[in-house]
Amino acid sequence: MDLYGATAEDFAQVKVKNSRHGLQNPNARYRKESAIEDVLASPVVSDPLRQLDICATSDGAAALIVASKSFAEKHLGSLEGVPSVRAISTVTPQYPQHLPELPDIATDSTAVVAAPERVFKDQILDAAYAEAGIGPEDVSLAEVYDLSTALELDWYEHLGLCPKGEGEQLLRSGATTIGGRVPVNPSGGLACFGEAIPAQAIAQVCELTWQLKGQATGRQVEGAKVGVTANQGLFGHGSSVIVAR
Repeated sequence: MDLYGATAEDFAQVKVKNSRHGLQNPNARYRKESAIEDVLASPVVSDPLRQLDICATSDGAAALIVASKSFAEKHLGSLEGVPSVRAISTVTPQYPQHLPELPDIATDSTAVVAAPERVFKDQILDAAYAEAGIGPEDVSLAEVYDLSTALELDWYEHLGLCPKGEGEQLLRSGATTIGGRVPVNPSGGLACFGEAIPAQAIAQVCELTWQLKGQATGRQVEGAKVGVTANQGLFGHGSSVIVAR
């Protein structure tokens, strides 16, 4: 907020966007639209984040069937237009960044050893894009780990959807809502599902598959061809999957 001018209203707008998306998702646990005023009126949990800026914990499950190309052709016939996984990336923070993004803490090794040039969130997407042979400009939609509204804005930049420090501008432009240039969390994200580890990462791939097959009724991203996920776990271990048709 100090560096780039993000506001509490920007964070709240992420919640508003995702709650609106989730209204149309029959799999969402929380299907209630929030207004900016609702978010700003909710209790402060850790300044500047309020209760409605943070996803709830949840139980949940998700499943995928993964098959070889030959098996899929045998059972589906032509694979033209059928979504397929183009990249899978997993990254662990590089030494000395064991506790990511905790500068000036006595236990942070970066106090005495220089941090990596690219933080692990960048590395996750760098590896995925390289494997798929595409770039951020090719992405039609994204499903990201929105543990908080602020974290979703952070992912915009790591995904390469905008330059560093311009996540809020991308949000304000409407680009990340359904109907915009690159919708983010058309499923409603964890704001509407709650955090169900590790089901959330699989659920992201499910949503991309439905979107690319044109089966996301009510929340469909029209003409979607490429989708990317971004997920993060304990101590910064992260993953990304790219699905394309």
